Amino acid sequence: MSGMRHSFALSFAALLLAGCDSLPRDAAGTTERIERMQAMRVTILPDTPDAHPALALLGAYARDHHARLKLVPLHGEHAHKALEDGEIDVLVGHFAKASPWQADIALSKPVARGEPDDKEHPVLRIARRNGENALILATDRLVSEGPR
Repeated sequence: MSGMRHSFALSFAALLLAGCDSLPRDAAGTTERIERMQAMRVTILPDTPDAHPALALLGAYARDHHARLKLVPLHGEHAHKALEDGEIDVLVGHFAKASPWQADIALSKPVARGEPDDKEHPVLRIARRNGENALILATDRLVSEGPR
């Protein structure tokens, strides 16, 4: 009986490990869409003259997924709504750590600089749609690693 339990436990553990290979996942399939369409849709908010470091990181992400960046011109509230609705994949702009958008979108750490002491001070960040965990984790890693 003990051998049967051991065999069952090993089989169950193997199933769990196999299932972990594809974690984390995007709730709405953004990474798969980027790969399928070979394009990552990016909006740069107006008044973001220093967007280049974020675009370089996103360009690296896109290349890793056999895609290119596709800039989508949107402004203000329309850009945030487009991100929430999945019409764009990421939004680049200046956001404070205490941004009122923090509950609705996933903000990266500051790009190409440290976190300011004042959490109300906006700095360059990458905003992603909540629930797109694979995209969020991958782009957060790129931000932590710094310029490529």
